[in-house]
Amino acid sequence: MPRLPCPLALLMVLICVNTHADDDHPDMLRSVIHGDIRGLDPGVTRDGDTDTIHHHIYESLVAYDENLVVRPMLADHYTMSPDGKRYTFALRKNVSFHNGERLTADIVTWNWQRMLDPATGWRCRSWYNGTNPQGVHVTAIRAPDPHTVVFELQQSSSVFLDRMANVQCFTAILHPDSIAGDGTFQLPIGTGPYRLSEWRRGEFIELKKHPAYAARPEPMSGFAGRKQAKVSTLRFMIIPDPAIADAALLSGDIDILPRMQLHLVREFERYPEIHTVAAEQLYWNVLLIQSNDPMLRDINMRRAIAHAISIEQVAAITSFNRATSNPSAVPTVSRFHNQKHQQGYAYDPDLARQYLRKAGYAGQPVKLQTNRKYVFMFDAAIAIQAMLVDSGINARLEVLDWATQLSNYYEGKFQLATFGYSGRTHPAINYSTILGDKDNNPAYQWQNEEALDLLQRADRSLSEELQTQLFNQVHELMIADVPILGLSNELEVDAVRSRVSGYRPWSIGRPRLWGVSLKAADH
Repeated sequence: MPRLPCPLALLMVLICVNTHADDDHPDMLRSVIHGDIRGLDPGVTRDGDTDTIHHHIYESLVAYDENLVVRPMLADHYTMSPDGKRYTFALRKNVSFHNGERLTADIVTWNWQRMLDPATGWRCRSWYNGTNPQGVHVTAIRAPDPHTVVFELQQSSSVFLDRMANVQCFTAILHPDSIAGDGTFQLPIGTGPYRLSEWRRGEFIELKKHPAYAARPEPMSGFAGRKQAKVSTLRFMIIPDPAIADAALLSGDIDILPRMQLHLVREFERYPEIHTVAAEQLYWNVLLIQSNDPMLRDINMRRAIAHAISIEQVAAITSFNRATSNPSAVPTVSRFHNQKHQQGYAYDPDLARQYLRKAGYAGQPVKLQTNRKYVFMFDAAIAIQAMLVDSGINARLEVLDWATQLSNYYEGKFQLATFGYSGRTHPAINYSTILGDKDNNPAYQWQNEEALDLLQRADRSLSEELQTQLFNQVHELMIADVPILGLSNELEVDAVRSRVSGYRPWSIGRPRLWGVSLKAADH
């Protein structure tokens, strides 16, 4: 079948990407990532695109299945003591690293000691060392024999396994040779179905099939189950420009386009060589409100901003009427989400102006940070700016590159910012990402001792009914404080060429290319 021409009128690009990769690499599956990865040290250097690469190279003791239930991965099975303070993991005995060495309990304990070492810079160390009131305190990690690892906790935790399976703070098990003698990361040696072949910065990341990979016997499900590498080579093409990515898909130079531009879905569905697949996401689109800012410290100012914005309109604009609004940190697909979590701020510009008068607002500029890498963030910023201006707020757009905006987020250097939290599978983990001591961690958006206490109670409870009640109360407190304005959970639509078989998106939103095969090239 001949290649499709690039639709210039549709995509407004003048040159098609055309490398004839089908001919040169018939067993290469090519997917897009929208920016270069931040590094190869899992949980240390990360963002959404980086996570995608990491999860093909590394694995952890446990992982989420398609229904967001924790399942064993490198562990063959695990048990919990009656008091909930001891978890024992029996390791699979046929797992080998990319360098050929076998997985052992000593290597697992070495990895956890490294993750908990402050010098490593692992982002979620506080989840396990007792310094975070929302986390747990792992008091000991032991390897009583070569195939058993035991974790001792100071207190029981209902989300310990969920934290271990977390996508963003990947508890990946690396071979010790990944780390140089001085403690710096040097090589990505994991146990995953693919190993790193080449990272050509700014161009692509290429992975090769791990020939000695031992897949689990259970069916593939989420990040769990059978991970079968059905193609020999994966190439993740780094294409930040959405129009160029669209053109590359249409011309046959890539096979999978995750998170396609939603306004093009109907247009792409006209082509028989392409089909689209959709999945509701955990990804939470938000407006960050910096409550430490001298102007926004006034709750009347934050309430004015909240009432000036219609989150329903923003959700509709950014998703082309495909997503629904969600003011809550509890995702709409979560079993903990209920009508309580749909309660937020009513869109009321007149009430917004009343709060502005209470705050003594005199027209000072309010900067709204955004970026062009993530289209929904930029589109949301445009809509929000217009709504704020309409209510009398002098909102000024500040368009940054994504790396700068992300650094500003971690350092708390913004007034307002459109942002997105990648999929977190349990409400306690969602809230622990935004709730905490802002002086110790500027990335926290909300500081509230009562809410922290409620989360601690939810973490200690093994009753989902009680946890649901406590999460409802946390949401009510968040709406009262206005530290962040929830907009929507994303609906992801991925575009796939007809030569691809077995690909499907899921609620966590990270493309999984194991279990995916290629038919004869479509040209």
